[in-house]
Amino acid sequence: MGVTIEQTVKGLTEAGADIIGSNCGNGIEKMIDIAREFKKHTTLPIIIQSNAGLPVIKDEVLIYPETPDFMARKSKELVEAGVKIIGGCCGTTPEHITAIRKTIESIL
Repeated sequence: MGVTIEQTVKGLTEAGADIIGSNCGNGIEKMIDIAREFKKHTTLPIIIQSNAGLPVIKDEVLIYPETPDFMARKSKELVEAGVKIIGGCCGTTPEHITAIRKTIESIL
């Protein structure tokens, strides 16, 4: 929102943040890149909570296209990028979170 991730890290660290990261506004694939960039600039724990994709309107209904399985598979890349806390934002459901949790538990 007008600042770089490096600037964000600097400002949040100076403000005393214990955890930093990003949520909302992006699907999980873009969040992987964002997480990697955060990792370049901080040793603080990183949190990522992505949308279930960018919403589209289909038959006058708002649809988030990323399935629980897709987000779960991609969550492995968040762990590899150094993310310590993974959640969900717009469009995620209990099924998304359950699938992500199962995936993470299987690789830890």
